[in-house]
Amino acid sequence: MPSPIPPEAVEFAGFVLVHCAAVADANREGELICPFAVVEDGDGRRAIDFESETQQEAVAKGWASLDEWKEKAQRWAFGREGTYRSGNTTVDVLVVSTWMPEMLVPATVLQRFARDAEGGLYLIGRAELLLNKAGAAEQVDDWNEAALLRGIEAHPKETRWSGWKQQ
Repeated sequence: MPSPIPPEAVEFAGFVLVHCAAVADANREGELICPFAVVEDGDGRRAIDFESETQQEAVAKGWASLDEWKEKAQRWAFGREGTYRSGNTTVDVLVVSTWMPEMLVPATVLQRFARDAEGGLYLIGRAELLLNKAGAAEQVDDWNEAALLRGIEAHPKETRWSGWKQQ
């Protein structure tokens, strides 16, 4: 069954995902991305940072921004850094949640990453798409990865994406 997530939402997530990777790559090891939203409305596109005392507070502000923008945004995406548990291992992830008016709930793109010996960022594997449902997330197996790539290619830092891919 094809994904219920509009390709334009996945594309927007790709655009914001590159921005997350660029910020994470510029940070020193141990520094986290300041959670941020990218919003498109009739006035254009803008980025909104959610600086806070803790990452948890910043993430809560980011999610709250969706309620603030739902009535006027054409596209909303929320970028941040997190961790993903798989069995006994925890891996760092770039996280972008995306929403458009025709979506009942946001979708989230996860991209695993790590740092090399010099502290440079590299991506691990392929991005994953999750659909947020009732406090949990469900993996979407059949989704439009080409739309994600179009969003990546639309970002000014897109040329760095292939360099971050694990060789």
